[in-house]
Formats: sequence, structure tokens, C-alpha cells
Amino acid sequence: MTIVGGGVHGVHLAIRLLESGLVDRSELRIVEPDGLLGGFRRKCAQCGMAELRSPFVHHVDSDPFSLRDFARRRNRGDELVGSEVGADRPTLSLFFDHADAVCERVDLESLVVEAAVTDVTDSGDRVVLETSAGRHTTRWCLLAVGHDRSHTCPDWAADLPASAPVSHVWDREFDPDAIDEFASAGVVGGGITAAQVATMLAQPGRDVTLFARSPFRVESLEAGTDWMHFSGPVADLRELPPASEDRARTVADARHDGAMPPYVFRRLRRAIDTGSVALERTAITTATAAGGTVVVTCRDGTARCLDRLVCATGFDSPYDGALFSRLRADPSLRTGYRGAPVLEDDTLRWLRADGSPSRIAVSGVAAQQALGPFARNVIGARRAGTVVLDWLDDELETSPSASGSSAVRTRE
Repeated sequence: MTIVGGGVHGVHLAIRLLESGLVDRSELRIVEPDGLLGGFRRKCAQCGMAELRSPFVHHVDSDPFSLRDFARRRNRGDELVGSEVGADRPTLSLFFDHADAVCERVDLESLVVEAAVTDVTDSGDRVVLETSAGRHTTRWCLLAVGHDRSHTCPDWAADLPASAPVSHVWDREFDPDAIDEFASAGVVGGGITAAQVATMLAQPGRDVTLFARSPFRVESLEAGTDWMHFSGPVADLRELPPASEDRARTVADARHDGAMPPYVFRRLRRAIDTGSVALERTAITTATAAGGTVVVTCRDGTARCLDRLVCATGFDSPYDGALFSRLRADPSLRTGYRGAPVLEDDTLRWLRADGSPSRIAVSGVAAQQALGPFARNVIGARRAGTVVLDWLDDELETSPSASGSSAVRTRE
């Protein structure tokens, strides 16, 4: 079994597989160029996240109360902060310290192959992975790659030279600590990430402007709580054709994209009220690099010269990332609307062109048409883990051994 991706989804799936006994550790590998949770750590630092939006029962371990118990044993209960909806939320440091302890408990680091996967091919009884460290063959493959560097940038940023001081918050090279303490900085966007970046950059001596053309939306969660049970609304979603435009629209309508939770809004509001962040209710129409700065012109006719401009304008389609772009070009795998993988709803396995389930399963945002709007979140990882374990257990119970007997369980 090979897991592609060492983020929250990949780590949780690996832990569930090991603790279930369905996969021996000698037969499990996690292929991830940034190390365990490395990409998630970087993104949290890039946007200035201080605590999770999810409750303390959403984490990488299999026991829902593992993080809470971890905090109590270490007298860190004060790092579980209040929430407007449901249970308390962990601070970021508590979440990662707990995750590190869980990974150490099962020695997950020893199973990591530090490489980037460039292609995946379903070869019938095996899956072949092309990686930056060479070719890897496995019986089963779980894709847990997130948006895979696919994010949205404004049109006016397309023609700027590479030397322009403009970046997307999710660019691997973006480092907020590298911004001068007396710089004039701009942030583009009106959602949770833009608000977090703006308040993070707002320091004495620094001029920070938030360009948000639309009114702020405040929502406690990314979607309605009824979706978190993966029952009623998800069952209705699955009545629609798989990987269809109807499913995509249903998920998009259910998600509160562009919204921020109340605690982030309160911080932003305080920063605006105290003058730490200047709010511009207008859109940037053009940007021009000028001697190490960038001059932006707005729709209302105003212009500003900025030392640094950060776009916090969201993600693009998860199917437009490098790996999924290659996979959806494979005629042996079925794809639907905008390149979405056609998944078997009950197993999350990618269906082949002939309708049979392949040996590739999908977790994370790319599974949102099967699991709903919380597929990308920590709770989505936990649900995907349950689904994967169920079908893998059935598969191993009925899989014939080399001698052809179906009574012998094979594990790989």
C-alpha cells in the first residue's frame, strides 16, 4: 500500500491502516517530498494561523479524544480555545505537538519516501508510481494530495515579471518573515486567509492595506453541520450522477467559501478599528512593477505604491494540479465534469473506463463529489479512513492467494 501525500489525510490514513492490522508496516509507504505534515505546517505559517477552525476531536489519531487527553496529560488544557459551534478548538502548536507524538508512537517517519510523485498508472493488478526518486510499484495506491499547488491568481498578476514583489500566499517561496518590518504591504482577498494574513502582517511601523471588494461573510464552519454526519445530504448528493456538474454545484453551494469564522473576523475588525489595517473596498485592476515595488491601480481610480503585495485569493480546481492533470489524461480512468475523477461512492476507488474499480483510491478535496463539502477537512480524512478500511478489509478477506485459494488473506 502506498499513500501519495503526507499531509493530514495521508498521515491519518497511514495511522488507521497500521492500527487496523490490515497492512503490515513493511508493506506501507508514504511518498511525500516535504516530510510528514510539512506542507500543512508551511501553509499555516504562511497565513498566520493561530488555532484550528475544527474541534479537538478532529486530528490525525484514530481515537477522537486523543488530542484532548494529550492536552490534559501535559497541563495544556488552556490551549483548547472556545468555539461558537461545538467543542473547543486546539491551538496550532497543540495540534502539531499531538500529531508529532502520534507519528512518533507508530514510527511513521520510517515509512516516508521523500520524493515527488509525477505520475500514477493503474496496471490491473498493480499500480506503478513514477517519482523523483525512481519508479515504485504497489498493489494499492491512496491519493491524498490536496490542491497540489493549484491556486487562483488575479488576471492583473499574470503579466508581471518574476522579480515583481507580488506572490500568492500559497506559493512555496512566500515567507511572511522576509517582509521588512517597515514595509508597505498589501493583501488581496476577503476570506479567512486574507484576514489572517492581514492581521499577521499588521505590526508597528508597517503599513498594511487589505483590498476586499465584497462585504465580509462570517460563518463558524465551512459548511452546514448536517454535512458533517456524511449521511442525509451526502446520500442526496450521491443520487446525482457521479463526477457531474450537478454534484459539483451542490458541493460548491454547500461550502461557505470566502467566509471567515467569528474569531478571525473579530481580530480583523479590531485591526481595522485601531488603524493597524487599512480597508479598501475596491478591486485592483492593474499592477506595474517599478524599481522593486509594485504600483496598483484600483477600480475607484486610486493608486498605491507597495513594497509587497500578497494575493490570498483562494484555490483553483483540485483537478488542475500537476498530478491530477496527468491522471485525468489517462484514458483508462474515467473522469467527469472539469476533470473530476469518477469515484465509486462506497469505496472512493477511481473507476476505470470499463466501470470496474481501479487500485487507486482518493481522499481529500478530490473526493468531495463523493463525501461532500467537508471532504478536504480533517473530518473528511477521518471519514475517508473509515471508508478505505471497510473496503480494504472486504477485499483482503476475499482476495485469492498465489495458489488461488480465497480463504487466505493476503496483505500488501
